[in-house]
Amino acid sequence: MDFLRQLPIHVYLSGTLAFLVWFRNYGGYRYRCFMSIVLLLVMASYGVVSSLILPIFGKAGLINYTVSRGYYYLGGYFTGLRATVLGKENILQSPAVYVCNHQSSLDIMVMGAVYPKNTSIVAKKELKYYPFLGWFMTLSNAIFLDRKNRTNAVKEARQAAENINSKKASGRISVWLFPEGTRGHSSEVDLLPFKKGAFHMAVQARVPVIPVVIANYNNIYSTKAKRFVPGNVNIKVLPPVPTIDIGEDSVSIEELSVRVRESMLTALHDISPHPKDE
Repeated sequence: MDFLRQLPIHVYLSGTLAFLVWFRNYGGYRYRCFMSIVLLLVMASYGVVSSLILPIFGKAGLINYTVSRGYYYLGGYFTGLRATVLGKENILQSPAVYVCNHQSSLDIMVMGAVYPKNTSIVAKKELKYYPFLGWFMTLSNAIFLDRKNRTNAVKEARQAAENINSKKASGRISVWLFPEGTRGHSSEVDLLPFKKGAFHMAVQARVPVIPVVIANYNNIYSTKAKRFVPGNVNIKVLPPVPTIDIGEDSVSIEELSVRVRESMLTALHDISPHPKDE
């Protein structure tokens, strides 16, 4: 026992890491959930550091990209989760508003397989106060929407559109949102109704909407069934939807929202596993 107490801390850390790497082939639901949280905190901590360093070298557009991509690869290594991306050619180098369906916290890992460079995340205001994750998001200029206060949400959406416009000439910024506003948590292949903030942003900034659809992965991950198994998740990037000729009135925004949601729902059914495929 005295010998163990005298071991340097790096020996304990190396041993713990070696055990986690070895156990990844045997761990179940709790292990994979634990590693998902730990690695999210690791990448958020990296994000805090990179948010301070990368802008010095003119690489601020790589902050969210490297965090999301790193979380995808690290998380995939320890949990066995992988993604197949369809429609990569629809990701633009110029500003756009990316809208993605939202099923669970696991989306943060999965979307790393497709998350574009030079893109800010739009999230609910409550996340701003989370340790590590909130610090990183604040430093990386995430856009926080107050969904409980519609007046504030509209004001913040308009400000986000102005930010897109102000940097459009240099092609520096796009935004990524979950228009459902909350997690679906559904075993059904379906989408919740869309909130309009993303579409207001796109129309006001006159940039295209790019739908990103993550297949239903209830067969891989389910908190209700305590299931988290290795597997592949399909992701499909749909063609950009132009907004240049769409009015800013509520009727036009609603029509755009409905049209995008219908296209995403069709794609969701196409790429999601069905009982006969499992």
